[in-house]
Amino acid sequence: MDRLKKMFDTHPAPASGAGDTALAGVTAAVECSLVCTTCADACLSEGADMAECVRLNLDCAEICGAVARMLARPGHQDRETLDRLLAACIRACRACAEECERHAESMEHCRICAESCRRCAEACEEMEGALVA
Repeated sequence: MDRLKKMFDTHPAPASGAGDTALAGVTAAVECSLVCTTCADACLSEGADMAECVRLNLDCAEICGAVARMLARPGHQDRETLDRLLAACIRACRACAEECERHAESMEHCRICAESCRRCAEACEEMEGALVA
């Protein structure tokens, strides 16, 4: 992520001074996307009744990936679109975390996933507060 920080720092026209918040959001969203993808794969190997967990993992991974890509563009963006995407990411992360927490005692990958989802939701909430009008 060091190169990404350098890119943020050298952007000629950032929309705001919230580059550090956006970078934290990108980092959390990328991690969550990959963790959710890996958790879904692990859940498939668990067998017993993990379909809902897999679905929520994959949904969360897709939304987190979209958030990461949007936040990686620090120039001006459509505020309403970004607001809605951040809200969707928060919702998806919370739903995925809740489902994974149901399995966390017996499946370490679900515990790790829930933790990553909670962190991503927090980062998205911080980004919502840092958006420029």
